[in-house]
Parts: sequence; C-alpha cells; structure tokens
Amino acid sequence: MKKTQKRIRLWRIALWTVGGFALGALSGQWWLALFVAVVFGGARLIGELSRPRPQVLEDTPPLTEAMAAHYADSGLSDSEVDLFRDTMDTAAEQIRQFDAIADRVPKIRAVALNHDLQDVLHAYFKAVVKTPAQLANAGHFIYEQLPNLVRIAEKYEEISHHEVKTSDTYTVLTTAANTLSDLAESIRQDYAAFVENDLEALSADINLARKQTTPRLTESTVQPGRTLSKQPVQEEMEHTHE
Repeated sequence: MKKTQKRIRLWRIALWTVGGFALGALSGQWWLALFVAVVFGGARLIGELSRPRPQVLEDTPPLTEAMAAHYADSGLSDSEVDLFRDTMDTAAEQIRQFDAIADRVPKIRAVALNHDLQDVLHAYFKAVVKTPAQLANAGHFIYEQLPNLVRIAEKYEEISHHEVKTSDTYTVLTTAANTLSDLAESIRQDYAAFVENDLEALSADINLARKQTTPRLTESTVQPGRTLSKQPVQEEMEHTHE
C-alpha cells in the first residue's frame, strides 16, 4: 500500500459555500450572506485538508522470503505463485482505474458510496492476497465482476462527456448506472461469502479444540468416585475453619 496526494472535493466546498450564502441571505443583508458563505466554505476546506489520505493498491512488491514462505504454506507451486502474483497485479490496476473514475464522475462516486464499493474492493483484494489458495473461490470477482465494473465505468464516463446528449443518451447512462449499482451489490455479497468461509473454518477449528480439551479437563479435575457439586466443596471449607 502507498499513500496518494490528498484529493480535495471541490464540489463539497461549493455546496457548503452556497448553503452558507443561502442561510445568510435569510437576514436580508447581502454582506452577511457573503460573510457566512466564506465562513462555511472555509470550514469545509479545512475539513477536506484534514481528511486522511486515501490508500491505493500498489503492484505486487518483489517476492520476499516471508511472502515465499506464505505461498509455500498455502500449498502453491512456483508456477502457481507466478500466476497468482500476475493476477493480483491486474486486479490492483483495475481497482486503481475504478477509484480514479469514481473521483472524476459524480454519479459513479454516488453509486460507490451508496454500496461502500471502494472499501469492499480493497477489502476483497486484501482477503484474496491473504489466502492465495482460495483464489478459485474469488474467480467470479477477479475474472468477471471487477473487469466488467471498470469497463462499464469507463463507458459511462466517455458517454457522459458527449457535448450533445439525446434522450437515448440519458437512457443509456441511467441503464449503466443501474447496472453498476447491481454489480456493486453482487460484489458485496460475494465478498461476504468469501470471508464467511474463513469464519466457518475458524469456528470449526475452535469447536474441535473444545471437544479435544474438555474431556481432558474433566478427568484432571474430578477424582474417581466423586462428582462435581457445590456441597462437597462447601463441606471441606467448613472443616478447614473448624
């Protein structure tokens, strides 16, 4: 991961400025309206500057000994490691492309925010990197959903820049936005299912560990011919104090 330059969302500053002007205009004094607009705009600018820098995905770094051990523990051969790293490099680039388009196109940004899409994309990527042996389970996301997401977003941006728009243009843009929304929800569900597999495996390991340790604890704490009850313990304590 690496940090990018902080992106200031000018549309939010403009919105706050206009809101401040409208609020100040209620007084009937234009100088007060301008003053409130400047205050609101400045406050939003400070808020933008104080936002954390967004995280973006880097290409897969050179293979280290720790990563090689991680791949080996996951059961990957050398050829499978190469394929996995190439695949994740491509996925990282596609996620960067979508992030950039979402920054430029308000409608796509709105769809992404509505579904927490960018957070899900980054989390899904990290989950796959963490469990390379599960790449096949993320195949629908890696090979279909993510490329389609970027392709539709690119087409939407291209068409939205047409100088002359007809009713057909707006129909296509609406259909594309709805498709992006449906695709975003599908990615969310697939990510939840991918992570759930890990949770179920952990739960199974915990249950197995409990079954293996419970009998042993029972045998070590209960003497033959005696049962666990509060009464014997209480009697022993009474005898001790006598």
